[in-house]
Amino acid sequence: MKKFAALFSILVLLGTAAYGSGRSQGDSGKPVFMLCISHMTNAFTTTVANSMGAAAKAAGAQLIINEGGNDISRQISQIESGINQKVSAIIIEPVSVNGVIPAVEAAGKAGIPVIIFNQKISDPSKATTFVGVSNDTLGALEMRRAVQDLKGTGNVALLLGPMGSDGQLGRSKGYADVIAQNPNVKVVFEETANWTTEEALKLVENWLQTGTKIDAIVCQNDGMALGAVKAVEDKGLSGQIKVYGLDAVPDALKAVKEGRLEVSVSQATERQSEMAIDIAMKLYRGETVPAENLVEGEVIDKTNVDKYL
Repeated sequence: MKKFAALFSILVLLGTAAYGSGRSQGDSGKPVFMLCISHMTNAFTTTVANSMGAAAKAAGAQLIINEGGNDISRQISQIESGINQKVSAIIIEPVSVNGVIPAVEAAGKAGIPVIIFNQKISDPSKATTFVGVSNDTLGALEMRRAVQDLKGTGNVALLLGPMGSDGQLGRSKGYADVIAQNPNVKVVFEETANWTTEEALKLVENWLQTGTKIDAIVCQNDGMALGAVKAVEDKGLSGQIKVYGLDAVPDALKAVKEGRLEVSVSQATERQSEMAIDIAMKLYRGETVPAENLVEGEVIDKTNVDKYL
């Protein structure tokens, strides 16, 4: 995985030249897109930024990346900056399904296409289009595998993303749908670790100290799954508690190969990122695009992990 600092090699400042629609163009008349990403604290988001930056460069566009720090006020301010600078399109991975909508509406009123990326907003009609995955489906894929491994009986603990984010809401719904069909599976803990390894490690350490029996820990991203794996290993419970992740980041895939993590569900991060730039270019050229553009997820375990490494 490239270091975060490497991202700045693909960032280009907005040019001041304008074209017919009044939107900004960069060097040599290239379109300028803005990515407003919710945070930059794990391998998924850094992969998005790197992949999207590379795709923009290959397409002959410029990309500005703004990191929201999981702060909706900050993200709104960044979107407003893109509106003021009249960028060609704004790609938003939203901090909040509701909070970002006024800024999305403002961009639309300014004639700037808005691509919602990876995590949906509560009213998709406010944006031009969506590029990403079905978080419900991803959550169901992950939980279905955990239930299968438990043979339909056992205690599970859930590590959730930031509460109210589409990733958390959708994946939680996928979990709940599968659990509802398996009455012998009981949820004994369910808390947010905000996508981070450190918070997940501390939470799982606390859970294990209670003495409550846990058969599996199902995590809404790989960063949290790796924190859970460490807590389980530190407690000497490897093999007794199965851990499941989502995102297929390199460290998680390595852990799957080593047998430390049961599975990671891929959400085709690079493909999502490339698709977002492809859609942005189509909109820049005035083409019509579908309201929703989805990529498929896949369960990665020891049987197929080598093709991803």
